[in-house]
Amino acid sequence: MTEVILITLLVVALFYLFFIRPARSEERRRQRDLNELRVGDTVLTRGGLIAEIEGVETPEDGPMVVLLRLSENVVVRARTAAVEERISAADWDDEEADEPEA
Repeated sequence: MTEVILITLLVVALFYLFFIRPARSEERRRQRDLNELRVGDTVLTRGGLIAEIEGVETPEDGPMVVLLRLSENVVVRARTAAVEERISAADWDDEEADEPEA
């Protein structure tokens, strides 16, 4: 009887270590990346499109929306859930260096 309980506990522990824990860690990382999205970041969407973030909208009654620039004259709106991952972050140091000081 105790052997069955020990084996069951071992299986549950292994399942947690190999499946649940890594999935939670990945979800936390993804949520952190989505919260840190900024204008100028390059992102990959779930549809496979690579775009640059043109703007971020946060409506009072809905989910956060990003404006994605796909090409020179093409800007689309998408929910942040459509963003799979951030490919590269905007280089703020170069932009600040180009701005004239007041």
